[in-house]
Amino acid sequence: MTKHLKSMSPIDKLKRLTGENVKTHAESSAKKVQIDELRRRIDDVMARRNRHAQNELRQKTSVGKDNLQEYVAGEEIENELGKFFLASGVVHASSRHGYRNIRETFGFDMTAAAMLANNHLISGLSCADALFLDTETTGLAGGTGTMAFLIGLGWFEEGHFHVRQILARDFGEEKAALAYLADVASRKKFLITFNGKAFDVNLLTTRFIMNRLKSELNLLPHLDLLHPSRRILGHRLANSRLCTLEAEVLGVEREGDIPGWEIPQRYFDWLKSRDGRLLAAIFEHNRLDVISMSSLTMHLTEILMAQESVQNATADDYLAAARLLLNRHDLEGAAKIFNIFQGQTCGELSSLSKKQLSHLYKRTGRWQEAVQIWQEMAAEKPVEFSAISELAKYLEHRVHDYHQAKLLVEEALGEDNVFSEEERESLSHRLARLERLSSKKN
Repeated sequence: MTKHLKSMSPIDKLKRLTGENVKTHAESSAKKVQIDELRRRIDDVMARRNRHAQNELRQKTSVGKDNLQEYVAGEEIENELGKFFLASGVVHASSRHGYRNIRETFGFDMTAAAMLANNHLISGLSCADALFLDTETTGLAGGTGTMAFLIGLGWFEEGHFHVRQILARDFGEEKAALAYLADVASRKKFLITFNGKAFDVNLLTTRFIMNRLKSELNLLPHLDLLHPSRRILGHRLANSRLCTLEAEVLGVEREGDIPGWEIPQRYFDWLKSRDGRLLAAIFEHNRLDVISMSSLTMHLTEILMAQESVQNATADDYLAAARLLLNRHDLEGAAKIFNIFQGQTCGELSSLSKKQLSHLYKRTGRWQEAVQIWQEMAAEKPVEFSAISELAKYLEHRVHDYHQAKLLVEEALGEDNVFSEEERESLSHRLARLERLSSKKN
């Protein structure tokens, strides 16, 4: 008994002294054997279940590979890192995409493309060096858990537009798919994407790192079309999504297109069922995205180059392009756009755009054009405050005609105009100064 007490833990001794039930060493050992046996049985059941699930997945995968080719024209490709599915297509020069034939998207101006990208390196390249890229992913928010399961690529070659679509049919094929992408990208010199700087390229760079693969994709000069599209076309669109630009600017009408938010779940459903019909619409959606980027690139570069025959381009589009050029310190390019408005009444411009154009004229020293717009705006009812203010400043500081400036402000204040209290106070202050200057001159 004494020996048994010595072998007991302090907690067991305390329980014995207080009268609590204390299990013997033999009882504890028996209980442990029972628990171990129960765990073994559970492990056996789970192992059988996992083997069954893996067999089912292999069977579905085998069926899915054949089934996919019934709905998507492509083939299985194998490289040193594994297998993936590749769909290849050629959009011929005579093919129509919205308002343009594909041949009309060739040969966009590289200086304009460089200006859109704000990267001078692009100006020394050619259209054939461009790689258009768009991805479809397992999530729209990004993050390390998001994978680009479909990577759409496009480029100009031998007078046609070539499209390649790389599909990782499951997560195990991602590494081989990325290796193929890296190989194609290594033969191109710059990227064109739509929102690729914020999403596609960052995501792919992360996936390359996670798969321990080398890629210089993120080092290529990059024209992200989203940002210049917002700056040049966003003023007249509800939003700057590619599908909106297609419909409102490029004349592209998609029928039965799958919405972007539905794409991730379609891929997860594909992983379970291996039904190729689930992916067919995603392939078509991605293909059209890639083609539309080529058309959008041409549209934007033509406006930036002040070509007047751009279909579905408005005067405000050209004005927005001029602002972009001035912000990039391209005074010569902006002047070419200004020449479009030379001698015109700018009647098709909105009131805000007229004001902005006159400001750009003033900023570049084209005073006569600026004055013409201010005079046109001053003749409209109700009178625009900025027109009266700018004309008065011009007459005062550049022409030194204080009397004429005074009459202009007096007339504006005497009429029933919708000036704000601040605007009226500003004109009254200017009028007082003009009266002093006018009296001194006399």
